Amino acid sequence: MMKLILIGFMGSGKTTISQFLGQQLAEPVLDLDREIERQQQQTIPQIFAQSGEKGFRQIEHDVLQQSIGFSGILATGGGTPLRADNLQLLRQAGVPVILLVASPAETYRRLQQQDNRPLGNKLDVAGIRQLQRDRQPFYDRCADVSIMTDDRTPAEITQEIIKYLQK
Repeated sequence: MMKLILIGFMGSGKTTISQFLGQQLAEPVLDLDREIERQQQQTIPQIFAQSGEKGFRQIEHDVLQQSIGFSGILATGGGTPLRADNLQLLRQAGVPVILLVASPAETYRRLQQQDNRPLGNKLDVAGIRQLQRDRQPFYDRCADVSIMTDDRTPAEITQEIIKYLQK
């Protein structure tokens, strides 16, 4: 049975924290973006370049639908909750949905260390702030709890999530 779902903006720590949680809870981890890349045999930037954001979002929905019964921890993509049908799948999964949050400045800093973000690599701090604002209502409709990740180690964030799960 699925244990939990991580959602949040790009760079909020979903992939990293899912790995830590998987180790701590001895649960398998499914990263939706990696699963999309595996199934499509293309990177996310390649899919965006070939199919556009709309095409990518359809692939993402299809893979989410297949993955929702996964036994373990699911880390979604930053934009996964933006589609109404995805939001519904996440809400109906019957497991805690945990929103990881990073400030715009911290998000910008993290994204500078990666070059595989078709949307994020074009944004400055103001652009990140605006996109986070635009997406926040979708995250809020989905999340059971929000956890701030700025100035905290992955181990500290993982412990906070485990405490939440034990309630």
